[in-house]
Amino acid sequence: MFIHTGHLPSSFGASYTVPIPKLDSRLQALSVNDFRGISISSVVSKIFEHAVLIRFVDYFSKSDHQFGFKKNLSCSHAIYCVRSAIEHYIDNKSTVNICTVDLSKAFDKINHIILFIKLMDRKLPIQLLNLFVLWFGISETCVRWGSCDSPFFKLIAGVRQGGVLSPYFFAIFVDDIVNKISDCNIGCYVRHMCVSVFMYADDIILLCPFVDGLQRLLRVCERAIEEIDMKINASKTVCIRISPRSDAKCAPLTLSNGAQLMWVDTCKYLGVYFVRGRYFRCAFKDAKKEIFFII
Repeated sequence: MFIHTGHLPSSFGASYTVPIPKLDSRLQALSVNDFRGISISSVVSKIFEHAVLIRFVDYFSKSDHQFGFKKNLSCSHAIYCVRSAIEHYIDNKSTVNICTVDLSKAFDKINHIILFIKLMDRKLPIQLLNLFVLWFGISETCVRWGSCDSPFFKLIAGVRQGGVLSPYFFAIFVDDIVNKISDCNIGCYVRHMCVSVFMYADDIILLCPFVDGLQRLLRVCERAIEEIDMKINASKTVCIRISPRSDAKCAPLTLSNGAQLMWVDTCKYLGVYFVRGRYFRCAFKDAKKEIFFII
């Protein structure tokens, strides 16, 4: 009936946002950037989202390079694929240069107009598209902290973290990043299969056997990100080198705004710390520290 009439109750657009800390406040002091807002919305609206997903699931497919928001896939699967690609090159006496790319506030900055265009490109039924346009148009939220609520304000960008369809919207929104990197024919390949890029939600990792190739790969990635009205967070984007020649000095990679990306000894991807060296290996020092602190 909602799809047939093109109408939604106003309560479907209302939610309240609860700030959840990303870090353990017992380990360090938290700032406003250390919280993730989770939206709590109407149960009936979530049932409707589930119904839409079941009926129109074919329109919400994701790239094979995207491991997030997929049934029976987890961070460990993404790490396994990254490790397999790296070890394939190391076993063949080659180098793998890695760049872990961080997007600035990705979920909160989704441009609704660009999202609607991408849904149109997927030939989404016009009745359902009109319903999504209406739904985003009436979306508003307040922030709940303890027993206090802020005034309601409209959501003019982003998707609600905690929504049933939100992960699918985000995956559709960023799919072109993977497609454009795969199409540029730069980076690592295993049996003609592109393994230059892997994504888990908004966490991107780029692989290339050459430093200048990694720079070109980064520029392709950056242009694709800018086309969807997002930006790379230069302070959290770093590079690391795994190779028998891992000690070689390399020039820093640069973004289009002149920001330089440093080569580091360890980098974090999906909670795992990769270590610079001759072979692929991980560091567990930080994980052990957290366990000892809890004990």
